[in-house]
Amino acid sequence: MFHLSALSLLVAAICWTIGDMLIVGFAKPDKKRFGGFIKTMGDDIYAYLLPGSEKRLRWGALIANYSIPLLLFGCWSHWLLMGNTTVGRIGVVLLAVGITLSPLAHAAYYPLAATAKLAWQDYRDGANETASMVTAREMFVFLKFSWFPAIALSFCGGLLITVSIAAGWTVFPQWMCVFTPTVLLVPCMLATRLPYPGKPLLDGAIFNLVLLVWAVALLIGGAVYGIR
Repeated sequence: MFHLSALSLLVAAICWTIGDMLIVGFAKPDKKRFGGFIKTMGDDIYAYLLPGSEKRLRWGALIANYSIPLLLFGCWSHWLLMGNTTVGRIGVVLLAVGITLSPLAHAAYYPLAATAKLAWQDYRDGANETASMVTAREMFVFLKFSWFPAIALSFCGGLLITVSIAAGWTVFPQWMCVFTPTVLLVPCMLATRLPYPGKPLLDGAIFNLVLLVWAVALLIGGAVYGIR
């Protein structure tokens, strides 16, 4: 069951990576072109999402959301890995709760992008404040309220899992903690500042790319150290 759960996590990580690439894998907006619009709206997120077509954004939202059962099932492999470690199991519970909140947070980019496009059209028509602009700002507030709890709970859960592995409380060797998303996220976030093939698609998917690496490590580690 461990290997099936870890494989489920791997498939879900691939789906969420693709979803992130589609829904938020855009380059930073050109300040010369969108500077006035950004100032009017109060944030560059609205200009950032403009390049995405409706079809791209729709599939970016749906491919991730439809795979959420696989992501949740992937938590079982973590539960088995933690054994009788209380800290680790609390981490798994927090991670699972964060995952259940993630679909709403992820899909919230879709209506935000849709209203941002309407706001941009109004801005180009010379309007300073319209219903579309107000609605777009409200969508951004909604996204933040849905996104931050999901990320915070997932991060806290992942951190406790990492601590459990690093402390030697699991069957994995302590050095395996370097493959956990909590640890990998730091160098990967720094790497987004550098030019590399795949930008900006991969920048948008950084969270789930590190999850993908961890899923592979989890599969291999489970086979090597005999977790069932």
